Formats: sequence, structure tokens, C-alpha cells
Amino acid sequence: MTSSAILVLLVALGGVQEVPKPALLEAPPGQRFQLTDGQLFIPEGFKPAGGAADLTIHLHGTALRAELNLARTKQPGVSVTVTLPGLSGVYTEKFRDPAVFRRILEETRSKVADAAGAPELGVAPVTITSFSAGFGGVRELLKNPEAFARIDTLVMADSIYAGFTGDRARREVDPANMEGFVRFAREAVEGRKRMLVSHTELLTPNYASTAETADYLIKQLGGAREKVSEAWPGELQLQSRFVKGKLKIYGFAGDAGPDHMKHLFNVWQFLERIKD
Repeated sequence: MTSSAILVLLVALGGVQEVPKPALLEAPPGQRFQLTDGQLFIPEGFKPAGGAADLTIHLHGTALRAELNLARTKQPGVSVTVTLPGLSGVYTEKFRDPAVFRRILEETRSKVADAAGAPELGVAPVTITSFSAGFGGVRELLKNPEAFARIDTLVMADSIYAGFTGDRARREVDPANMEGFVRFAREAVEGRKRMLVSHTELLTPNYASTAETADYLIKQLGGAREKVSEAWPGELQLQSRFVKGKLKIYGFAGDAGPDHMKHLFNVWQFLERIKD
């Protein structure tokens, strides 16, 4: 395998978290607090509405990138970034313990309440965004009834991979790996949740790619893709989409590492589009 092929594979697996950042990239103003399981960001001028703070929890990618995505959406909320060294397995292990999600919510509530001078402040709604290897953590969260109930919105930015079942040469997605995602997608179709899935065309030789898992979701819902050709901001070229209820699945051009990274950089517009 060539060095370029190894790089592409590492990116697909989540082993590369960030490409070099532009020199002028500056962190958005606000307060930052280290939590037990991640970094909390409270944007400058944040004011909770309705007695609660909107919370976005991002899995995989630097805190700076997650904060920039949140700031660009101009959402009136706060974010927690969970970035772990390693591949999807480290996120699986982290979120296998139901106490982790509960602890993130409580520590966030406490810090934001203190900062806002609002002791009775709550945390809601809750949005989960995931890039690349972060899917391992999301899959565990969706197995947790408490977490599933609390998550209102799910954004998977080139970030649902799965194993195969049976003969690997047939590339049949393992239903057990997709159970929680299918259930959440059905909730979104019915309008009770919101879910956006984006994917590239990057091939992963030994496990199901994000395109293949997206196909699996669409098949389970009895749908079909609409072929399109649209230029999006951030150098994204949309090739297909599937929209049903509050579920949106977008297929983009690109089969190389840099194409994968674009999905991390563009979480901001996925968050904007999920509101439509």
C-alpha cells in the first residue's frame, strides 16, 4: 500500500483528526471549561432562553473546530467537544458507560448555570454531532434509553461505519451495528427527532463505508435517492439526497482524505440545514 493510500485509510478510520489549520484561524470569543469528559464552550454573549441552554455535543475533531462550527451557525447554545486519541473503539468504550452522558449533561448544566447566574437552569434540547470515528460513541449512546430519549438532533458528518455480516465479499452491512441509527432515523421520519447524515464516496476495504451505511438506512426506510448536482459552500458537491420527514441523507462527491475532512469543516451548515 502506498503512503497516500495509507493516509486515506487512516482518515477514513478516524486516525487523522484535523488537517493543518490556516494561520489566521482564531478561536471564537467565550468561556471554556474542562469537564471530566470533554471541553465546554460558552460563546460570548450567551443568554439562555426559556430557562434552558441548547447543548451540542461533538464527537471527534478538535475543540476549536467544533467551536467554530457552533459560532458560525449563530445558535444560542453551548457546546461540549469530546476528542479521544485513537479510532472508533475508544469512543465505544467511553460511551458504553451510561454515566458518561449523564455526567456531561450535569457538569454542563452546573457550569453554564454559574456563568449565567441562573441556578435553576436546565439543558435542552440536546444535539449530537459526530465526525469520522465518533460514530462508535454515538452507537453506544443510542443503545442507552436515557440518552436516546434526551437526544433531539443527530448530525453524522461522514461518520456512520459498520461491520459486515456473512461473506465479507458480499459487503452486506451488519444490522446489529445499525440498529440504533435505524431507530433514530424512523423517529426523524415521524417528526419526533431530527437527523442528518452526510457521506463521501471514500471506499473502506474491510468494513462498510459511510455511503454503504447510508444506502442501508434508505433501504430500511423503503426509500430511494434523488440524483442531483448542487454546489454547496465549503467545496462540497452534492450528488444525491434522500429527505423524508425530518430525516436528511446527503451524498457528496469525493473519495480521498481531504474530501472526508470537508465534512468536519462543514458541520456548521449541516446544523443549519437540519433546521429547515
